[in-house]
Formats: sequence, structure tokens, C-alpha cells
Amino acid sequence: MHTSNTNPILNHLAHTTLLPSEMSASIKSGNPPTLENIVEQLVIGAMDVEAVVNGDPTSTWNEKRIARLGLVVAFLAAIMAVRPADA
Repeated sequence: MHTSNTNPILNHLAHTTLLPSEMSASIKSGNPPTLENIVEQLVIGAMDVEAVVNGDPTSTWNEKRIARLGLVVAFLAAIMAVRPADA
């Protein structure tokens, strides 16, 4: 259930494990952090996954490709989220 101050997408994000717990709690309380802070945490998470998967000698090529794709998508989303509106 989302608060009236919180975007429903952010509310759904707050109920995942993709953000640090204090950031999720802030969103759930109706006081979300800036979009830049949220995007930064998502990119950090994607970088971590990509590093772990690529560093694991038992990872398959498909797992490595999927991890890299996730990282690319995270960076593209970050670029779109923080770019100036007139760009």
C-alpha cells in the first residue's frame, strides 16, 4: 500500500531488496530520497552483481552476459533519469 506522497513505482521498489533498508523505509514513510540517490543505489547493485557473476569461475557465459546486460540497462536508466529535461 503506498502513501499519497509516494509514487507507486517507488513504493513497489521499496518492497524489494534492491535498495538499502533505510532507503526503502524512507520511501515507505512517504519521504523518498532524491531520484539521483535511488538510481545510484540501483547502479551500485547492478555493478555488484556483474562483478560477482564475472568473478565466479562456475558462472556460465549466459549468466555473465545477463549480468552485463543488467549493468548496461542500469547505466542507461541512470543516464535517462538524471539528464536535464531539455537534453
